Amino acid sequence: MTVTAMLKTFLIKVRSAEPIFNNAHRYGIRVRELGEISLPLGVTHYWRVIGVHHLTGTENMGNHHVYADILDEDGERINGAKLILKQNEARPEFAVIDKPPHEPGTNFPLWSNTRATVAVHHDDLPSEEVCDLRTDHADEEVGNTWGHHSFYVVFQRTPVSAPGDSPALAGPNERVSSLAGPSLSLEETVASVGQPHIIPLNPNAGFYKIAREQSLGERLTREYDVDYQGKKYRAQIYEKGIVYAEVGDLGSIKIIPRVN
Repeated sequence: MTVTAMLKTFLIKVRSAEPIFNNAHRYGIRVRELGEISLPLGVTHYWRVIGVHHLTGTENMGNHHVYADILDEDGERINGAKLILKQNEARPEFAVIDKPPHEPGTNFPLWSNTRATVAVHHDDLPSEEVCDLRTDHADEEVGNTWGHHSFYVVFQRTPVSAPGDSPALAGPNERVSSLAGPSLSLEETVASVGQPHIIPLNPNAGFYKIAREQSLGERLTREYDVDYQGKKYRAQIYEKGIVYAEVGDLGSIKIIPRVN
């Protein structure tokens, strides 16, 4: 489905007061809704989640991203608007809506060892949040495999109808508690802070198998994407070589020798 068609689907449901489009709840995606957000006195608008879509394999093509858009009250994209993404204990990341109309407005990469939350960070308005975005889901089809799943989320600037007002989501919607948990022990704190630095391991990944067969040593990076002359490649660096292949043709893996 194209971006234009997807946005149209989201907006039709919003304008008809139906539950919003959300086919990602079965992947554990949660939405922190307006009723869970403390609204400053005098606030008249907020950023509402109006759609969450898990990309099909054909749409995703092996990527691992959260794609996002921000719309105004009339359903028009707000270029220059900013989003914020948090992953575990890592520093927050920001992205600006600046892509061409036929593409999602912006995107963030996701990693299989993290749980990400994305929200709007624009105009000082409160924002709902899409929570527990992750990629460590089972293999489904070509383009959607373990560590390679993506989501498209859309926010819209919406008037505050009444305190705590928030339309229901289609499907289960587990709410996110805003209460802090008990204090962590030193060991738990060390483990938690270190979690984002772990390089995720999938022993069945093609790159990992080739690297083991060719005795390339330890992994030094996660898998990463490279755009070159109109084509997209995926690569991973090991002690003794860089393993890479064109996305969509991961059966033709090549190695660039290197000295650690």
